[in-house]
Order: sequence, then structure tokens, then C-alpha cells
Amino acid sequence: MLGKLRQKKTKMRDKFFKWLIGTPPAIVGGWWNRAGVCLVRKLHLSDARAALDIIYEPCGLLSANEAAADAPIQSDIVNALRCAAEHLGNEKFYLAVGVPSGDIFIKNIEIPSGLSEKQIEQLSVVEAVSNLPVPPEEICADFLRGEIRSDAVNERIDVAFCKRGLVDELSLVAEDAGVVLGIVDRDVQAVHDATLWCAARQLDMTAVSYPLGILFAGDAANFLVCRSALDHSSYLVNGLANALTKPAEDMALILAELQAYCRRAGLSVEKGEPLAQLYLIDAGNGAELMASSFDALTGNAARINPKMLVSGDSSAVPIFGLMVAIGMALRTHA
Repeated sequence: MLGKLRQKKTKMRDKFFKWLIGTPPAIVGGWWNRAGVCLVRKLHLSDARAALDIIYEPCGLLSANEAAADAPIQSDIVNALRCAAEHLGNEKFYLAVGVPSGDIFIKNIEIPSGLSEKQIEQLSVVEAVSNLPVPPEEICADFLRGEIRSDAVNERIDVAFCKRGLVDELSLVAEDAGVVLGIVDRDVQAVHDATLWCAARQLDMTAVSYPLGILFAGDAANFLVCRSALDHSSYLVNGLANALTKPAEDMALILAELQAYCRRAGLSVEKGEPLAQLYLIDAGNGAELMASSFDALTGNAARINPKMLVSGDSSAVPIFGLMVAIGMALRTHA
């Protein structure tokens, strides 16, 4: 959503010029923590087919489980990112990075119809400043417009904003590694996009119904409630990893916890199933969990193993990070 992040006009003009002459840099999706760096690029094999190529470069200090609770060491990430980028060869690309959703804010606001792009940019900054206690120059803001009727008096837009320091830090990491940061977005948005992409290819599920849930099995233990294409909430699920070893004993407690998160996200659980769809994301170890009943949440549950859809060694990649990188790799512009 945050997308281009409104850089200087000269930079945007350069990118536009490259597009005009037919040499736009590719988009490479990225995710990292102290465990390592994951890069994913989309390979177009033909007009109708596309594949994902993964490169994972461990930092070599901690396992993924240990890294989750520790702050990243920037020098380690820079070195891992540089090595991962070198595996891509001499290809020029823009890096699209997914960051924790708590660092980026999304608001839906109503504005008068007919405003110019510049006017909407200014309103986006005003909205951001009213929510973040920082001066306008310390804000990065972007917006997304929907379709409106020609006779509409008002329109609703989605505004995304964050502190500029976040983007500056990411840009510094990318610059030190010799790559160019092009897109920043929420990790939950990337996971949502990756889930729909994987479901279409692995399960031939192209129809999307909201609200939908995305549940990570194993150590990731995340539950996403997606009320629309842009409205997502993320929760940590206690005890989900244990459910893989004793599902019958723990499933009732887990279902109650997931129902509570649905309720917290504004969905009703008293009138029936709160979710139209539920996707379980795992790397092949969630069969026992999937055999349990999710009737309390949805009548349409399906398993996805994203590691079956990528080429390259994905054995060491944290599955949540892989989904973030996949989602960011699906972006089509910087």
C-alpha cells in the first residue's frame, strides 16, 4: 500500500524515463531478521506462466527461533543482503520490503471528489500528522484511490503513512548492501497477497471471499484476519506449535482463542462462522492440525505449502518471512 513512498520528483522522473525506454528494473521481494535475509523474484516463463525464485542467506548467528526475540544487528543483515543480491547476478532491481504492520498506519478517509494528485498528497500528510506526533517533514505518506462515479460529491481513499526514520533506516541498509529500496509495505499486506497467489496456483482457488483468515502453523504462530483487500489485523496464537503434536487435546483451546481474535477484529462469532475462508500456511507438517475441525471458524478451510511453489533452497527460510517476500515480489512497479 505504501508503495512509492513519494520520493523526490527527480528520482520519480528517472524511474519513469526508464519505463518509457523499456528497461524498468525488476522488483525483488525482501524480508529479513537477525536469522537471515530472504529474497524472492518473479520469473516470467511465458505470457501465461510465472515462477518464483528464492534466495536465502543466513546471518549465521542465531537460529530463526532465537532471532525472533532479538533485535536485528544491522551489519549482519547488510552482509547477508549483499550476498543474497550477488546471487541474482548483474540484474538491476528495486527492493520491495515488508515491515512489521505496527510501523505503518492505514486510514480510510473521505475527501471531496475531483481533487488533484498533489492536493490528495497534501491531505495525506495532514492526516498523517494528525495521527503521528511528528512534523510533516518527518512523515512518509501515500494513498490509494478507488473507482468513483463521475457524479460523486465525495470519494473515499486509503491513506498509508509512517515515520520517515523507518524508511531512512531501510534505505541505509539497502544502500550499504548495494541495492536500491523501491517499495515499503506492511508484512500483513504482503502475506495476504502471497496467500491469494499461492491459493490460485496450488489449489486453483481464484475466488476470494471476505472476511478471510490466514493461520500459520508451527513456530510462526500468527493469525491474520482480513476484512477486505487492505484491512488486516495480526495476532500471535499461543500454543499453536504444540497442537501439531497433540491436536485433539489443544484444538478446543486454540479455536476459542481464534474466535476471540475474530471478535477483536470486529467479526461476530455468535451468529455462525465468522470467516468466509481460512487458509492454513505450513511447510507440510500441519496435516494433523488440518484434520481437526475448523467448523467454529469457517466451512471453507484449505492448506497451503508455499515452499512447493518456489525454486531454490527454502528449507531454512522461516515460513512467515517467505510469505512476506513472496507478497512483495508480486509488486509490479516501484
